[in-house]
Amino acid sequence: MARVTQAVLLLVMVAGFALPASAQKFFNYACADGSQFTAAFVPQAKSAYLQLDGKAMTLPQRLSASGARYAKSGVTFWIKGNQAQLKRPKRKWTQCGTVS
Repeated sequence: MARVTQAVLLLVMVAGFALPASAQKFFNYACADGSQFTAAFVPQAKSAYLQLDGKAMTLPQRLSASGARYAKSGVTFWIKGNQAQLKRPKRKWTQCGTVS
């Protein structure tokens, strides 16, 4: 997971965000389908940066009635508190939660 966190950090830096470390929040997730990934959030960017399935991706924030929803190219990441749902192309929704 440390490698994944480093990759996400690199993605955030490459994206051009020169923000203090305290403004960036990283979370590791484990899902019911066995998936594991890291998500980074930069509030000013209104995007989630994921390292998922060996790929770095930026998901813009979308409208949500509850929680925060990020989506792009068939990938949807919906979070509320420590719980999340993940949808990828050709796969069913899976429940995820933060891990230490």
